[in-house]
Amino acid sequence: MKWLIVILVALSPAAMAGPVQIRLGERVLNADLRRPPQADLQRIFLIVHGTWAHAGMEIIDQVQTLLEDAGEASLAITLSLGMDNRQGFLGCDAPVVANHQQAVSEIDHWVKHLGSKWQQVVLIGHSRGGNQVALYQLQKASEKVSHLALIAPMSESADDVSRAYREKFNTELAQVIKMARQHPQRFIDAGLLSCLNAEVLATSFLSYYSDQPNRNTPALLPAMDLPTLVFQGSEDPLAKTYLSQSRLFPANPIVETIWIEGADHFFRDLYADELVEHLLQWLDR
Repeated sequence: MKWLIVILVALSPAAMAGPVQIRLGERVLNADLRRPPQADLQRIFLIVHGTWAHAGMEIIDQVQTLLEDAGEASLAITLSLGMDNRQGFLGCDAPVVANHQQAVSEIDHWVKHLGSKWQQVVLIGHSRGGNQVALYQLQKASEKVSHLALIAPMSESADDVSRAYREKFNTELAQVIKMARQHPQRFIDAGLLSCLNAEVLATSFLSYYSDQPNRNTPALLPAMDLPTLVFQGSEDPLAKTYLSQSRLFPANPIVETIWIEGADHFFRDLYADELVEHLLQWLDR
């Protein structure tokens, strides 16, 4: 594997803001750096987006802007989803090779890079990215990472996923999983996430729908060994699955959940202000 190579903007004290690119193997990875002049090299926030999104989506941009206003440095990354130099949302037209688990190695790559400059990294993940941040902490971890903040993290039960798949695609999920396992290195045609029909690598399909990796964040929280703050919006219908499984992690004293009244899945406008305010207060305890 090639060592990290900065292509556009070096993460150095002189770099205030702008696009950043590094290499992971043959792929170029993209990110957006925000570093206000008053920010030191003590702490930086590494932010991971949700399903097939990117560093510039609204909630990520809002959080970065609010952190910048508070004098905090942040780096929002765009996961490659198996593509070289990916930017913007991933669509359904091209063959899908994206893999849920692959995010762990990319987060690890960015953490190591940031850790060479900053003393402390705070990991933030939104939606699917929240789950991937939790997976990273359980599978990789780094002494540089001090806290995790999970914004509306993915929470799912096997029964709910199967029922939703059947209702959306008029197909039994178990049948598609069986087909994918029989031909793991082939492309199959199947309903996938928001795509009514996609040409998807079988192993990619399995990463989004089989039992492993664990995409149910509440099931990961009991094992969290770093202070973890979970944000949920009272108007987010996806939060119901998280709430129904809250019995899984109450014994872990370093996991805390904050409900923001009126917020939906994307914490728009003043809800983002409230989120960042809570986050910074929590970190400064």
